[in-house]
Amino acid sequence: MGRMFLRRITSIPLWLLLYLPWLALLGWMAGVSWFLTDDAFISFRYVRNLVEGHGLVFNVGERVEGYSNFLWVLELAAIWKVLGVAPEHSAPWLSVAYTVGTVGALLWWMFRLPSLPHRGLVGWLALGLVCSSATFAVWTSGGGLETRQFTFFIVLAVVCLSLYRGNRWGLLAASLSLAAAAYTRPEGPLIALCCFGWFLFQRLADSGRLRPDWRELRRLDWPGLAWLILPFVILVAGHFLFRYAYYGEWLPNTYYAKHVRPWYESGFRYLWAAALETGLYLLLPLAWVGLARRWRELRDGTYALVLLLIIAHLAYVMRIGGDHFEWRPLDFYWPLLALPAAAGIVHLGAGLAAWLGQFTFHPRVWLPGARTCALILFVPVIFYASAMQVVLLFEGARIHGHVLKTRVYLNEENAGWLLAAPGMSALAAISNDLRQSIVRQAVGLRFVEHREYAAGRIWAWQPYENMERGIIPEDAVSTAGTIGINYYYLPELAVIDQYGLTDATVARLENTTPNAQRAMAHDRWAPPEYLAERGVNFGAYPAAATEQQALEQAAYAVPVGPDLWLPFDSNDLDWVIASFAGHDLRAKVDPMLLGDSIVRRVGDHRPVIRAEWEVYLIENSLIYVREACTRADRVAGFFLAVYPVDAADLPATRKQHGFDNLDFHFDRRGVFDRRAVIFDGKCLVQVQLPEYGISEISTGQYVPAEHGFNHLWAGTFSWKEGK
Repeated sequence: MGRMFLRRITSIPLWLLLYLPWLALLGWMAGVSWFLTDDAFISFRYVRNLVEGHGLVFNVGERVEGYSNFLWVLELAAIWKVLGVAPEHSAPWLSVAYTVGTVGALLWWMFRLPSLPHRGLVGWLALGLVCSSATFAVWTSGGGLETRQFTFFIVLAVVCLSLYRGNRWGLLAASLSLAAAAYTRPEGPLIALCCFGWFLFQRLADSGRLRPDWRELRRLDWPGLAWLILPFVILVAGHFLFRYAYYGEWLPNTYYAKHVRPWYESGFRYLWAAALETGLYLLLPLAWVGLARRWRELRDGTYALVLLLIIAHLAYVMRIGGDHFEWRPLDFYWPLLALPAAAGIVHLGAGLAAWLGQFTFHPRVWLPGARTCALILFVPVIFYASAMQVVLLFEGARIHGHVLKTRVYLNEENAGWLLAAPGMSALAAISNDLRQSIVRQAVGLRFVEHREYAAGRIWAWQPYENMERGIIPEDAVSTAGTIGINYYYLPELAVIDQYGLTDATVARLENTTPNAQRAMAHDRWAPPEYLAERGVNFGAYPAAATEQQALEQAAYAVPVGPDLWLPFDSNDLDWVIASFAGHDLRAKVDPMLLGDSIVRRVGDHRPVIRAEWEVYLIENSLIYVREACTRADRVAGFFLAVYPVDAADLPATRKQHGFDNLDFHFDRRGVFDRRAVIFDGKCLVQVQLPEYGISEISTGQYVPAEHGFNHLWAGTFSWKEGK
């Protein structure tokens, strides 16, 4: 007995040493893919308001549930309140903690699952499948989102049901884990329902019948079923009652904002792209092999629970059209599939070894055993399941700058060695096409796009963290389509979310956009009349260190702290003067920055270009005017090519092209002086032209197309001499 105990103790460090390379690989890729996303800051603003005593609200005094991660918000608020760590710092590390818990639960499952042949090898293979997944690594920091927390609670529930379904405390732990998952993500109840159904079936199968007799339900373990279901029902029902009492709705506002109609075509492309990149097309069949063997020999449906959860969730993801982020909703698949897939590999390895053993070879010819055959099969599995996503991770992560330049597609230049593998060239080509297709509708955007976008905004807006409170007027109302980082650092400013996530009215607007033209989570759009009704009167810009820098960005500026200025625009001059009296208000002397002044100025001129937009040339500016403009008019990009009289005046980077590229979007600030306003139903854009002599301009609008861009309209204007 003592010798057996000693053998077990001395074998533990060996397995730990074998596991360390996998864990190191996961840690390395997680560090490379560390990021924050703008969307997380929406929840962070709820956290801030809760900590500061305003309640679970986005705008103070306005109760709208614009988050879908209730438990995550409460945890971050508790950490901030107790430890003083703000959510933008605590959220990624909390996600790391849940990653450690997920891996720990997986290891516990692997070592405790009864009757697992070749346990050590299966565990090593399973951990390798998880830790080599670049997708699993991406969501280790989670972008500040609750993704890994949801994964942890699902894995914990599955482990409890698998190992301790005959113990009431195990069932209670599973029930509480499922309730925590439902508090974390809205699809939690779907996962719980599948677990309840599986438990009922497995209990009947445990009775010893090959075919469970559903007529003898009286013999079912009703106390065990109650321990599993009742705590979940009580807790989740309590959450729904709280939501209705606090927000006046049974469902979160995000449901109404995001759900337009089923979007199966997008969901299919999203899942097919995910399957090719992450190896789901290999892991699911291997898990089925593991399931078939375990059920046939032990009548144990543990692996069936895994496949049931994933298949039900795949149907859900396909219906909603996928997700805005790369493979985020699928995060819990990898730790759940790892064990049954690894067991399937070992089982196939044993079958291969047995098959080879049938043949008569020379006595000196070495024949691989079951473990060796399993390792041989594991090599192509891990290569085809992981190589593509690992290349995309590292190729994307090393790119910094404009978010659109972070879209990486596999080719001979960046992945020639990968494409040389049998069949990989075809798989990569299909994957490239699918990802290129879905990103045009804001589906499956890579983590690096969110990282670069958020990094730029944090750099520009974080200085407001040190601003004095009480300077922004209480009746100041802004509007934006991106409401995370900007307004987390400007918590006093009320914001109308143009996409409706935090606005109950916009979230319920009718949307008739065809599925082919939709954008994930960006289908709603606040109409100008609603913004006017809400009194939108304030447009903030990134923080500035000096008055000059502030007035280079906007029409007005006000000091809000030491070496800190708040630039802003407003269409109501009288309101600005009255609201900022006594705050050392500074203004740019340029009446063209005011919407009504632009209207008056263009009324005295004739447009130099007439198209869907009328383009006026006034002094050194182009003024674009569109009557009764729609969201489509604002979303489409503008191209503006400026041809100089003397090519030597061009920037060095543009001389080879012969013209200056001043392309812009209506609602995004470019690298040159540009203002955009909506006034009295009109869209107006002012673009400051370069100071050098200009011979011709060419401008218009475009939208992305499958191969390049489609021009919506275009026009040119020429000077015979410089201005």
